[in-house]
Amino acid sequence: MKRLALIAAIIAILNLPTSGTASHRQSLRVAYPSLGLPQAPLWIASEAGYFAEAGLRVESLFVQNSSTLVQSLLADEIDYAMVGPAPVVASNLRGADLAMIATTIPTLIFYVVARPDILRVEDLKGKSLGFGRFGSNTDFAARLLLEKYKLIANKDVALIQTAGGIATVLAVSTGKVHSGITTDVGMLEGKKLGLRELYAFKDLGIPFAHAGFAAKKSFLKNHENDTLKFLSAISKAVYRMIADKPFSTRVIQKVARLEDKAVVDAGYELHATQFLQKKLFTTAPMIQTVLRQVGETVPAALNANPLDFMDNRYAQTLDQRGLYAELDRIFKPR
Repeated sequence: MKRLALIAAIIAILNLPTSGTASHRQSLRVAYPSLGLPQAPLWIASEAGYFAEAGLRVESLFVQNSSTLVQSLLADEIDYAMVGPAPVVASNLRGADLAMIATTIPTLIFYVVARPDILRVEDLKGKSLGFGRFGSNTDFAARLLLEKYKLIANKDVALIQTAGGIATVLAVSTGKVHSGITTDVGMLEGKKLGLRELYAFKDLGIPFAHAGFAAKKSFLKNHENDTLKFLSAISKAVYRMIADKPFSTRVIQKVARLEDKAVVDAGYELHATQFLQKKLFTTAPMIQTVLRQVGETVPAALNANPLDFMDNRYAQTLDQRGLYAELDRIFKPR
């Protein structure tokens, strides 16, 4: 009996929730870089109590700017970062040990908004195109678009930094630039201001991990079970977001503090029907696109192996355990 009691005690200890970092925090920390709809699955997982259901205590933190977010990850201030792979790839090429462990949005979700008199992308010749910051996803998207239409950046079309998001929309509406690259919410706000939706980047058909989760490889070695629980909660939130519009839009409006319900509804529809992927796999072509992006400033990226920057073990395990099939059964299509 004593031996059985000892074994039971050992099993209980082994099944205690693990700490987030070596500092023995009692909860895991995950951070996100903006208040845009790509972050909604994280918010929904928190609001719906899915982390608690999985036996986790999770703190969600807002850390503006993806580069700062990745620095926090490297410094062990957070355990998971909701981020695209560009800063992950760039950091790893400088010697970091990060990996993309999940992708929630596998395509570029930006739009070009323009003044009403600009009817086609070709009409941008001799004009200006605003974007967030040099080296950002919007910068990369701008160059992809111009390349597709055989326009030369800063020769045929001037590229102007505008801080991104709504700031870009305001720059177009006030005449500072002729057009600009913004998010889905920015595009919807731009239409309210009389701007034209000129182009949707999903139509490029380029695989791109726009949003997902990253972690340090060294952290993952000691937190395999926590990571599986964490991503199972995120998976459930993705399915809930796609299937449950009333709940999802309430959460989005609350966390993002968006007052215009019509914009929230329209943005939600785009994400739920066109952007989100149910299974959290990252693919080599998604990372290859990012390597091309990073390669413009870090030549070593052009010869790098995409598999070195991604870790699909967790998504594969969840799939093999039948989680996605079960979620398909629970959350019926709308």
